[in-house]
Order: sequence, then structure tokens, then C-alpha cells
Amino acid sequence: MQQRIFPTVKNDSLSFDSSFSRKLDAAGAAKSLKFCYQCGACTASCPISKLIRIYKPNKILELCRLGIRNLPQSNAFLFCSACTLCTRTCPQNVKVHEVMEDLKSLAREDADVKAFIAKGFEETLDALYDEMPFPLVYSLICLRPTDGNDGDVLSTEVKKIIKRAKNHPLPDATPLIADAKKVAIVGSGPAGLTAAWELIMAGYSVTVFESLPEPGGMLKMGIPGYRLPKDVVDLEIDRIKALGVIIKTDTAVDADFFKTLIEGSEYQVVFVATGAFKSRKLGLEGEDLNGVLPAIEFLKEYNLSGNVNIGKRVVVIGGGNVATDAAGAALRSGAESVRLFCLEDRKAMPAHEWEIEEAAADGVEINPSWGPTAIVGNGTNVTSVRFVRCKSVFDDNGKFSPIFNKKESLDIEADTVITAIGQGPDLSFLCEGIRVERGCLQADPYTMETGMPGLFAGGDAVSGTASLIEAIADGKTAAASIIHYLEGKTGDGIRQGTVLCLTLPLE
Repeated sequence: MQQRIFPTVKNDSLSFDSSFSRKLDAAGAAKSLKFCYQCGACTASCPISKLIRIYKPNKILELCRLGIRNLPQSNAFLFCSACTLCTRTCPQNVKVHEVMEDLKSLAREDADVKAFIAKGFEETLDALYDEMPFPLVYSLICLRPTDGNDGDVLSTEVKKIIKRAKNHPLPDATPLIADAKKVAIVGSGPAGLTAAWELIMAGYSVTVFESLPEPGGMLKMGIPGYRLPKDVVDLEIDRIKALGVIIKTDTAVDADFFKTLIEGSEYQVVFVATGAFKSRKLGLEGEDLNGVLPAIEFLKEYNLSGNVNIGKRVVVIGGGNVATDAAGAALRSGAESVRLFCLEDRKAMPAHEWEIEEAAADGVEINPSWGPTAIVGNGTNVTSVRFVRCKSVFDDNGKFSPIFNKKESLDIEADTVITAIGQGPDLSFLCEGIRVERGCLQADPYTMETGMPGLFAGGDAVSGTASLIEAIADGKTAAASIIHYLEGKTGDGIRQGTVLCLTLPLE
């Protein structure tokens, strides 16, 4: 019997919960559901729906609105990774991902969801293992089990399952096909490792080159361990290596090495998945003082060492997920006070609402609608940051054009300043003839092909910063296209093959 991703918990007729809609309305975001007319734009844009056919955001929303609680789709919201693509593509401005977040909050008191987690989640996890190399990581990011709350089924049951998964034996190495062609992958983040997993399972030889001392990319270096335990990431990477993927860490790919990869005879295909580790600069006076740290560099050190030697007073500049992660890591590194400042007002902060709330609950002071104008120091070290009130961030055309009220200012004392205003890929190793626009490598979104034969690219190196599920989808798409390329197939065959690679049986 084929496994189902979201098995039903009950076998009786449809169960309606007349009070569920009222509970959802009370949660907040569901008020926008009245504007949904089931156009399907959210499903069309959703990377999860490409991996799991039963996951259809528009149908999930309709079931919730009707109060139907015992169809497989009724529990599918648990695997929303909050990438926000659904909300951004909705023509009716329905807050789709926020509705999914409200559903997760309600799930902690929902009997059907508790039964699914307790009885059906492990079957779901086994099915996910057939489709992606990071089912545990993906589940942790989506379900976000809390620490120290044994009464929370979304915590206790998931933790039990993960504990059991750690005891599973590693898989045997995959036999390579005769005269297997070789693929080089630059970068060991989720996009690169997903492509490696797909390719080794298809019998191709895969070598991954990683400049850092540990593989995993943003999973290991960008997401702090208190949110994503590193032993879970290691477990799933060990499974990939056990299949036969070779991962060479501490191996930087510079311009000369990259030229050797694409022009040499050892590798027939190169896939670039280097992520986005290059921090953007504020362009302010004092940015080069001691104590001013880019968030990505700070998180990298925190994840490698478990602690960073920082001062007691920390200021974080930025309003996104990286900023809230850095703020939480700063508190756990011994900071006595952590203050986060961002241009956006509270409602427009780009970080997920749950991340902002968790940061505030941890003790981070959230200060929206403030922009930095100078970083002040004593000649060597940072001592304070000067902020002015931000009245608006974008102009009427949606262009970034902040307007400030310079009459309203703040001087905040600081021993450490962490800047988290965005990051992009470092593509300095690329050679001429490879198209780069707005700091990102250009690739066909359907095939991940660049303009150079045999060179593919995906993940944050192409899209800029994106979510885990988007990186996984890119890796699967690239692998399907690479296989077709190595088999000598072109044109529509690649696109058809990509679609076939990304589907699951319903039953």
C-alpha cells in the first residue's frame, strides 16, 4: 500500500465543527478569507504543492472556512513553511500564510490535529523521506516545537519521533550506473544537497564543494541552534553522505578552481548553489569600528562555537528573520540588553510574526520605525548608534525611498552593533560569459539552466534569500534537468521531467 502524506485520522463521514470558523476569526488573519474566490493562485505559487500534490493552500483554506476537520487536507497546514509566496501572489490580498500560522496556533487545542500528530505523523515523515533529504529539518521548521512544554503535543510528539529517527540505521550506498557521469556541486546548503541527493539516487557520481568547515549552508550557519538543533541537521546530512555523495569541506571554489570545474574533463555538469552569505553594508559613518558585526558573520560564529564574545549592550539593525535570529542568539551569548531597530513599522516588519513575538518573549526590545544615521565610537570601538524616526519606507510606486523626521532622534549606547539589512550571493568566482543581474546568477526558473552549457544554478544564488522549501524545490528541479541533460534530452522533455520529479502519489 502506498503511503499517504496526510492520512485521515477518522474513517467516518465528514466531520463539521461549527465553532471552528469562529475560533479562526478570533485568531485574526482569517478575516481576509472572505475575499478568497478559489482562483488557485496561492497553490500555483506554492513550492510545497510541487512536492506534495495533496497540499493545496486554496483547498485547505476552503476546508477551514467550512469547518471540515477530518479530511487529509485539513491537517496539511502543519507543513506550511511561511515562505509567503502564496500571500504575495494572491490577487485578493488574502493573508494566506498568516491564516496557516493561525491554524497552527489553534492546532495546539484541536483534538483532530493532536490525533494526527500522535498517530499519523510518523507515517507522514516516512513518506517525506522518499521525496526530500531534509524531512526532519523541514518538519521542525514548520511545526516549531517549543522548549520545556511537555503538555504541547506539537512539541512532545515531534520530539519523540525525532528521537526515534536518530536511532534508524543509515542507508546503504546507492549503486552507480555504468560509466556514471560526474556532477560537481558548489555549495552544501539545502539546494545543493537536495540536488546531490536526487542525483546520487539516480546513480550519478556527485561531489559537493563547501568552503566552510561544516556542510549545511544556512541550515548550519544561518539558523541558530536553539531554533534548529544541529544534531538533526547532521543526521540528515549523514544520510546523504551514506548514499555515496562526497562532500569536501574547507574547499573554497575561487575563480581558478571554478574555471577548472567547468572547462576540465572530470565533471560533465556543474551546479552552483552557493547561497547568500554576503552581507549588505549600511554605508554609515563608523561602520568599520570594532564591535560592528554583520548578522550572517555573527550567526556563523555562534553556530560554530555555540557562543560569541559580545558586550552587554547589543543593538540589532534590521527587521527581518535574520535580525530576530541574531537578536535571540545575542541574548543566549550573554548580552544583558538587546534592542532591535528597523525602518518598517510594526505591521510591516518583514520577519514572520511568530519570530517577532518569540524574540519579544525572550526579552528583545522591538523598536520599529527608526533608521540609523551614524555609528558612534571612541576612535576604535563602537559606543552608540544614532537613530531618527522613519515616517515611511517606500514611495507611492513601491520603490525603497525612506523619509525621516530628523527632529525626532535617539542615541542608543551599545557595545556591539549587529547589522541585518539583507544579504546576497558572493559570485566573485564566476568567469566571463555568465549572466548576473542585480547581484544574482541568472537561470531558467523551469530548468535551472544558465546560458552556459553544462552549468546550472539554483537556491539563494539565483533568487536571493528565500525559504528552505524553495531551496529544496530548486534542488529537485535542477537535478531533474541535469539528468535529462546528461541523457542528451533537451527542450520540452526537461520541463516535463521536472514536473514528474516533483509529484507524489495521492494514495
